[in-house]
Amino acid sequence: MALKLDYVVRETGTNLRRNLTLSFATMITIAIALTLVGAALLMKQGVAKSNVRFHGDIQTIVYMKANASQDQVDAVGRSLDQNPHVQLTSYLDHDAAYKEFRELFFDQPAIANSLTPPDTPTSYKVKLKDANFEVVQALHDQFVKLPGVYEVVAPSDAVKRQEDSFSKFSNFALVVAVVVGGTSLVLIVNSIRIAMFARRREIEVMKLVGATNWFIRIPFMAEGLVQGILGSAVGIGTVAALRSWMLPTLVSGGGIWTGFHIDVADLRGTSYVLIGAGALVGIFGSAVAATRFLDV
Repeated sequence: MALKLDYVVRETGTNLRRNLTLSFATMITIAIALTLVGAALLMKQGVAKSNVRFHGDIQTIVYMKANASQDQVDAVGRSLDQNPHVQLTSYLDHDAAYKEFRELFFDQPAIANSLTPPDTPTSYKVKLKDANFEVVQALHDQFVKLPGVYEVVAPSDAVKRQEDSFSKFSNFALVVAVVVGGTSLVLIVNSIRIAMFARRREIEVMKLVGATNWFIRIPFMAEGLVQGILGSAVGIGTVAALRSWMLPTLVSGGGIWTGFHIDVADLRGTSYVLIGAGALVGIFGSAVAATRFLDV
Protein backbone atom coordinates (compact mmCIF):
# COMPACT_ATOMS: atom_id res chain seq x y z
CA MET A 1 0.00 0.00 0.00
CA ALA A 2 1.26 3.49 -0.87
CA LEU A 3 1.59 5.82 2.07
CA LYS A 4 0.26 9.35 1.51
CA LEU A 5 0.84 12.44 3.62
CA ASP A 6 -2.86 13.25 3.97
CA TYR A 7 -3.47 9.72 5.25
CA VAL A 8 -0.76 10.08 7.88
CA VAL A 9 -2.10 13.46 9.01
CA ARG A 10 -5.67 12.20 9.11
CA GLU A 11 -4.80 9.02 11.00
CA THR A 12 -2.57 10.90 13.43
CA GLY A 13 -5.34 13.36 14.26
CA THR A 14 -7.87 10.53 14.58
CA ASN A 15 -5.62 8.58 16.92
CA LEU A 16 -4.99 11.62 19.10
CA ARG A 17 -8.71 12.45 19.35
CA ARG A 18 -9.80 8.86 19.86
CA ASN A 19 -7.43 8.33 22.78
CA LEU A 20 -7.43 11.84 24.17
CA THR A 21 -6.90 10.75 27.78
CA LEU A 22 -3.98 8.47 26.99
CA SER A 23 -2.47 11.05 24.64
CA PHE A 24 -2.72 13.65 27.37
CA ALA A 25 -1.12 11.28 29.88
CA THR A 26 1.75 10.58 27.49
CA MET A 27 2.34 14.27 26.86
CA ILE A 28 2.34 14.97 30.60
CA THR A 29 4.83 12.14 31.12
CA ILE A 30 7.11 13.60 28.48
CA ALA A 31 6.69 17.10 29.91
CA ILE A 32 7.60 16.03 33.47
CA ALA A 33 10.56 13.97 32.31
CA LEU A 34 11.94 16.71 30.04
CA THR A 35 11.39 19.34 32.73
CA LEU A 36 13.67 17.38 35.04
CA VAL A 37 16.19 16.77 32.27
CA GLY A 38 16.14 20.46 31.25
CA ALA A 39 16.51 21.60 34.86
CA ALA A 40 19.49 19.27 35.32
CA LEU A 41 21.16 20.56 32.14
CA LEU A 42 20.62 24.20 33.10
CA MET A 43 21.92 23.57 36.61
CA LYS A 44 25.07 22.05 35.13
CA GLN A 45 25.58 25.09 32.89
CA GLY A 46 24.93 27.47 35.77
CA VAL A 47 27.41 25.68 38.02
CA ALA A 48 30.04 25.82 35.26
CA LYS A 49 29.56 29.60 34.98
CA SER A 50 29.68 29.97 38.76
CA ASN A 51 32.93 28.02 38.72
CA VAL A 52 34.42 30.38 36.12
CA ARG A 53 33.40 33.43 38.11
CA PHE A 54 34.74 31.94 41.33
CA HIS A 55 38.10 31.34 39.70
CA GLY A 56 38.08 34.86 38.27
CA ASP A 57 37.61 36.37 41.73
CA ILE A 58 40.56 34.54 43.29
CA GLN A 59 43.43 36.76 44.33
CA THR A 60 46.92 35.73 45.41
CA ILE A 61 49.13 38.09 47.40
CA VAL A 62 52.92 37.94 47.37
CA TYR A 63 54.25 39.68 50.50
CA MET A 64 57.80 40.94 50.34
CA LYS A 65 60.05 41.22 53.35
CA ALA A 66 60.14 44.69 54.86
CA ASN A 67 63.91 44.87 54.22
CA ALA A 68 63.77 43.39 50.72
CA SER A 69 66.01 45.19 48.28
CA GLN A 70 64.64 46.99 45.27
CA ASP A 71 66.35 44.46 43.00
CA GLN A 72 64.51 41.63 44.75
CA VAL A 73 61.18 43.46 44.46
CA ASP A 74 61.79 44.12 40.75
CA ALA A 75 62.80 40.48 40.16
CA VAL A 76 59.53 39.25 41.66
CA GLY A 77 57.62 41.76 39.54
CA ARG A 78 59.32 40.54 36.36
CA SER A 79 58.62 36.92 37.23
CA LEU A 80 54.94 37.74 37.71
CA ASP A 81 54.77 39.61 34.40
CA GLN A 82 56.33 36.65 32.59
CA ASN A 83 54.04 34.06 34.18
CA PRO A 84 51.47 32.92 31.56
CA HIS A 85 48.78 32.38 34.21
CA VAL A 86 48.94 35.92 35.60
CA GLN A 87 46.36 38.33 34.22
CA LEU A 88 47.01 41.43 36.29
CA THR A 89 49.36 42.53 39.07
CA SER A 90 49.14 45.48 41.42
CA TYR A 91 52.15 46.56 43.49
CA LEU A 92 51.70 48.21 46.89
CA ASP A 93 54.77 50.12 48.05
CA HIS A 94 55.49 50.85 51.71
CA ASP A 95 53.14 53.84 51.91
CA ALA A 96 50.26 52.09 50.08
CA ALA A 97 50.72 48.92 52.14
CA TYR A 98 50.78 50.95 55.37
CA LYS A 99 47.58 52.76 54.37
CA GLU A 100 45.83 49.46 53.64
CA PHE A 101 47.12 48.04 56.94
CA ARG A 102 45.66 50.99 58.85
CA GLU A 103 42.32 50.59 57.08
CA LEU A 104 42.15 46.90 57.92
CA PHE A 105 42.79 47.47 61.64
CA PHE A 106 41.13 50.86 62.06
CA ASP A 107 39.10 49.53 65.00
CA GLN A 108 42.16 48.10 66.77
CA PRO A 109 44.49 51.05 67.50
CA ALA A 110 47.11 48.92 69.25
CA ILE A 111 47.65 46.90 66.06
CA ALA A 112 47.17 49.82 63.67
CA ASN A 113 49.91 51.81 65.42
CA SER A 114 52.33 48.90 65.70
CA LEU A 115 53.97 49.60 62.35
CA THR A 116 55.44 52.54 60.54
CA PRO A 117 55.50 52.88 56.72
CA PRO A 118 59.12 51.66 56.38
CA ASP A 119 58.31 48.61 58.53
CA THR A 120 55.26 47.63 56.48
CA PRO A 121 56.10 44.94 53.92
CA THR A 122 55.35 45.72 50.31
CA SER A 123 53.26 43.27 48.30
CA TYR A 124 52.03 42.23 44.90
CA LYS A 125 48.32 41.53 44.46
CA VAL A 126 47.94 39.00 41.67
CA LYS A 127 44.85 38.17 39.62
CA LEU A 128 45.08 34.92 37.66
CA LYS A 129 43.62 34.00 34.26
CA ASP A 130 42.77 30.41 35.09
CA ALA A 131 42.84 30.08 38.86
CA ASN A 132 42.29 26.37 39.31
CA PHE A 133 43.86 24.47 42.18
CA GLU A 134 46.95 23.35 40.24
CA VAL A 135 47.70 26.88 39.02
CA VAL A 136 47.21 28.51 42.43
CA GLN A 137 49.35 25.90 44.17
CA ALA A 138 52.09 26.12 41.50
CA LEU A 139 52.20 29.92 41.83
CA HIS A 140 52.53 29.61 45.60
CA ASP A 141 55.35 27.05 45.34
CA GLN A 142 57.21 29.11 42.74
CA PHE A 143 57.20 32.51 44.42
CA VAL A 144 57.53 31.52 48.07
CA LYS A 145 61.11 30.42 47.31
CA LEU A 146 62.24 33.65 45.64
CA PRO A 147 64.70 35.94 47.47
CA GLY A 148 63.02 38.75 49.38
CA VAL A 149 59.61 37.03 49.53
CA TYR A 150 58.20 36.79 53.05
CA GLU A 151 54.96 34.90 52.35
CA VAL A 152 52.59 33.98 49.53
CA VAL A 153 48.92 33.96 50.49
CA ALA A 154 47.10 31.69 48.05
CA PRO A 155 43.66 30.20 48.83
CA SER A 156 44.65 26.73 47.57
CA ASP A 157 42.52 24.82 50.08
CA ALA A 158 39.45 26.99 49.43
CA VAL A 159 39.85 26.53 45.67
CA LYS A 160 40.19 22.77 46.08
CA ARG A 161 37.05 22.53 48.23
CA GLN A 162 35.04 24.69 45.82
CA GLU A 163 36.21 22.73 42.78
CA ASP A 164 35.25 19.46 44.48
CA SER A 165 31.79 20.89 45.24
CA PHE A 166 31.33 22.05 41.65
CA SER A 167 32.47 18.68 40.31
CA LYS A 168 30.14 16.68 42.57
CA PHE A 169 27.16 18.89 41.75
CA SER A 170 27.81 18.75 38.00
CA ASN A 171 28.16 14.97 38.07
CA PHE A 172 24.98 14.68 40.14
CA ALA A 173 23.07 16.82 37.63
CA LEU A 174 24.37 14.69 34.77
CA VAL A 175 23.39 11.44 36.50
CA VAL A 176 19.90 12.83 37.23
CA ALA A 177 19.48 13.79 33.57
CA VAL A 178 20.52 10.33 32.35
CA VAL A 179 18.36 8.44 34.88
CA VAL A 180 15.31 10.61 34.29
CA GLY A 181 15.78 10.39 30.52
CA GLY A 182 15.91 6.58 30.63
CA THR A 183 12.94 6.38 32.98
CA SER A 184 10.91 8.71 30.79
CA LEU A 185 11.58 6.55 27.75
CA VAL A 186 10.21 3.49 29.56
CA LEU A 187 7.12 5.40 30.72
CA ILE A 188 6.48 6.76 27.25
CA VAL A 189 6.79 3.35 25.61
CA ASN A 190 4.35 1.88 28.13
CA SER A 191 1.89 4.74 27.64
CA ILE A 192 1.92 4.31 23.88
CA ARG A 193 1.63 0.52 24.20
CA ILE A 194 -1.52 1.00 26.25
CA ALA A 195 -2.92 3.28 23.56
CA MET A 196 -2.08 0.79 20.84
CA PHE A 197 -3.44 -2.16 22.80
CA ALA A 198 -6.86 -0.55 22.56
CA ARG A 199 -6.48 -0.60 18.75
CA ARG A 200 -4.91 -4.03 18.33
CA ARG A 201 -7.99 -5.32 16.45
CA GLU A 202 -7.76 -2.45 14.02
CA ILE A 203 -4.09 -3.23 13.41
CA GLU A 204 -4.88 -6.92 12.86
CA VAL A 205 -7.53 -6.04 10.26
CA MET A 206 -5.11 -3.72 8.44
CA LYS A 207 -2.52 -6.49 8.34
CA LEU A 208 -5.07 -8.96 6.96
CA VAL A 209 -5.99 -6.64 4.09
CA GLY A 210 -2.37 -6.30 3.02
CA ALA A 211 -1.04 -3.27 4.91
CA THR A 212 2.75 -3.31 5.43
CA ASN A 213 4.34 -2.87 8.83
CA TRP A 214 5.57 0.62 7.93
CA PHE A 215 2.16 1.61 6.58
CA ILE A 216 0.73 0.80 10.02
CA ARG A 217 3.68 2.04 12.06
CA ILE A 218 4.21 5.52 10.57
CA PRO A 219 0.89 7.09 11.72
CA PHE A 220 1.66 5.91 15.25
CA MET A 221 5.17 7.32 14.99
CA ALA A 222 3.71 10.61 13.80
CA GLU A 223 1.40 10.52 16.80
CA GLY A 224 4.40 9.97 19.05
CA LEU A 225 6.19 12.86 17.33
CA VAL A 226 3.30 15.22 18.04
CA GLN A 227 3.06 14.06 21.64
CA GLY A 228 6.82 14.45 22.09
CA ILE A 229 6.89 17.98 20.67
CA LEU A 230 3.87 19.12 22.68
CA GLY A 231 5.28 17.52 25.83
CA SER A 232 8.67 19.16 25.30
CA ALA A 233 6.96 22.54 24.76
CA VAL A 234 5.25 22.20 28.15
CA GLY A 235 8.58 21.11 29.66
CA ILE A 236 10.39 24.13 28.21
CA GLY A 237 7.73 26.47 29.58
CA THR A 238 8.03 24.86 33.01
CA VAL A 239 11.82 25.11 33.00
CA ALA A 240 11.63 28.79 31.98
CA ALA A 241 9.16 29.47 34.79
CA LEU A 242 11.38 27.68 37.32
CA ARG A 243 14.36 29.74 36.13
CA SER A 244 12.49 33.00 36.70
CA TRP A 245 11.08 31.86 40.03
CA MET A 246 13.88 29.89 41.70
CA LEU A 247 17.08 31.43 40.32
CA PRO A 248 16.94 34.68 42.34
CA THR A 249 16.32 32.67 45.52
CA LEU A 250 19.27 30.36 44.87
CA VAL A 251 21.67 33.19 44.06
CA SER A 252 20.67 35.13 47.18
CA GLY A 253 21.53 32.07 49.26
CA GLY A 254 25.25 32.47 48.51
CA GLY A 255 27.71 29.61 48.92
CA ILE A 256 28.11 27.49 45.81
CA TRP A 257 25.34 29.53 44.17
CA THR A 258 27.43 32.73 44.23
CA GLY A 259 27.82 33.83 40.63
CA PHE A 260 25.29 31.22 39.49
CA HIS A 261 23.80 32.54 36.28
CA ILE A 262 21.59 31.16 33.53
CA ASP A 263 21.00 33.53 30.64
CA VAL A 264 18.55 33.44 27.76
CA ALA A 265 21.11 31.80 25.45
CA ASP A 266 21.44 28.88 27.89
CA LEU A 267 17.68 28.51 28.03
CA ARG A 268 17.41 28.67 24.24
CA GLY A 269 20.09 26.02 23.74
CA THR A 270 18.47 23.73 26.31
CA SER A 271 15.10 24.26 24.61
CA TYR A 272 16.51 22.97 21.32
CA VAL A 273 17.84 19.90 23.13
CA LEU A 274 14.48 19.26 24.81
CA ILE A 275 12.51 19.63 21.57
CA GLY A 276 14.84 17.22 19.80
CA ALA A 277 14.76 14.79 22.72
CA GLY A 278 10.95 14.93 22.92
CA ALA A 279 10.57 14.31 19.19
CA LEU A 280 13.07 11.43 19.17
CA VAL A 281 11.64 9.80 22.29
CA GLY A 282 8.10 10.07 20.91
CA ILE A 283 9.04 8.57 17.55
CA PHE A 284 11.25 5.85 19.01
CA GLY A 285 8.77 4.97 21.75
CA SER A 286 5.94 4.66 19.23
CA ALA A 287 8.04 2.54 16.88
CA VAL A 288 9.02 0.18 19.69
CA ALA A 289 5.49 0.02 21.05
CA ALA A 290 4.03 -0.69 17.62
CA THR A 291 6.37 -3.59 16.91
CA ARG A 292 4.66 -5.80 19.47
CA PHE A 293 1.33 -5.61 17.65
CA LEU A 294 2.58 -6.06 14.08
CA ASP A 295 3.09 -9.82 14.24
CA VAL A 296 -0.27 -11.25 13.23
